[in-house]
Parts: sequence; structure tokens; C-alpha cells
Amino acid sequence: MPLRVRRVETTRREADGAWAETVRRAPAAPLERCVSSYYAFRESSPAPVRRREGPGVEVVVVLAFTDDWTIDGTRHTSFVGGLHERQVATENPGSADGMQINLAPLAAHRLFRLPMRTLAHRTVSLADVLGRDADLLVERLAELDDAARFDLLDEFLARRLAAAGTDDRGVRWAFERLADTQGRVPVGKLAEELGWSRRRLVSRFQEQIGLPPKAVARLLRFEHARELGGRPDRVSWAEIALDCGYYDQSHLINDFRTVTGRTPVTFFQDTTAAAA
Repeated sequence: MPLRVRRVETTRREADGAWAETVRRAPAAPLERCVSSYYAFRESSPAPVRRREGPGVEVVVVLAFTDDWTIDGTRHTSFVGGLHERQVATENPGSADGMQINLAPLAAHRLFRLPMRTLAHRTVSLADVLGRDADLLVERLAELDDAARFDLLDEFLARRLAAAGTDDRGVRWAFERLADTQGRVPVGKLAEELGWSRRRLVSRFQEQIGLPPKAVARLLRFEHARELGGRPDRVSWAEIALDCGYYDQSHLINDFRTVTGRTPVTFFQDTTAAAA
């Protein structure tokens, strides 16, 4: 079987005196079900950079080498963002240098060894969940080049996850069932297929994922709609609503307003303008 090649890929954008660079490499094979991606980021701008991020069904870890971030009005350096049901406002002072890890919620549960409900709808200091290991990891990463940083993350994450044991098989099956269907399986049917009570399913999800399954399903539907709505060959919003499991177009529009504060049309107009 051929060896899996994991190349370091760099992307750079420049405009109006500002630049941003992203460096990516696929996680090591043993981490594929735990880490969807990680990357190094660097940027510089004459003015503070403000964005609206998420939400999604991944736990975000940011390892900051310089400068603080303001997340929904609170200052952070290195931090962890649990699952949110609405977009989060972020700001850096015009410069940023660090790395981001996007974790599957069950992997985050094992990595941090905390009830994930304590991180839901919250952004907390990395030191609050990893203790002294957080500072040591950031200090070591800051001293390395990009390729060596990815090697260190592979080693650190694999070691800590291995020490934490395995996932709850029932929760993993239910989460993957929701993900495979973009959130279109009713919670009652999911519990029935698993042979659990609805209360047990909700409790286990809040403990190990962070949100109840109904909220996770809603995030998955939103992510799917956002993906389809961002395509150049986008079909009508009514067709997207039907494909994503919304009752109708009004249901989709209301969901976008709740999650982003904007209608789908306004959301994608703003996204296009920000990327220009």
C-alpha cells in the first residue's frame, strides 16, 4: 500500500496593504477521526481585523504566539471554543500569528477530560482545560518551523488521546448517523435505533458532545445549507431548504437569522465582500 503523502501547503492573500498566510498539512493517519484539520496562520493589517465565525460541529483550539484576540467582547490569548449555536464575533489588533486545531467533539472530550457541556456556548483559556501543558505546548510550537510544528501536534495529540482511552461507541454512532444525514434523523428515531431512551441520548450528548442531539442536528443542517448556498452554481433557496431538511424556505431564512443575524442573501453578500 503506498505511503500517504502529507504535504505542507501555503496560501497567501494580499490586498490594500494587508496580507494573510495560511499553512496547512493533513493530520497524521491515527488522528483522522479526531482532527478534521489544523493549520498555521499569520496576518498583518493596518487596522484591527474583525470577523464573524462559525458555528459548526467542531471544537476550535487556537494557539496564539503573539497578540490577544477579542471574542464576543472578552480578551483571550490561546483559547478553546466549545460548540456554539450562533456566530461568534472575533477581532485581532491587526496582526496574528498562531495555529488552529479543529477537533471532533468526542476527541475534544477525551483530550480535555471535561464534560463538554461546560464548554458549550463558551470560549475559555486553553490553560483552563490543559493546565500547564497549554503554556508548554505553545512555547515549544513558537520556536519551530511550520513542518516541525505539525509533527509536534501529531505527537502531542496522539499521546494525550491514547492515554484517554476510547470513545463511547453509542454516542459516536449517533453523532456519525446525524453527520451522515446532515442532521435529518429525528432525535426520537435516533434513540430508537440505538436502543436508548431519549433522556439518556440527550444526557450523553451534553456530556460528550456539548449540545443535545437536536441542537447538533440543527447545526449540521445549517452547515449543509451554508455549503450549498455558497456554491457558484447555487440552486434556489426553496430547493436548498428542501434538500437540507427544512420545512420550507421561511424555515431556512429564520434559521439563518437566528444563527447569523442575517438572511441567507445578506449573509452571502457580506461573506463575498469580506473575501474580496
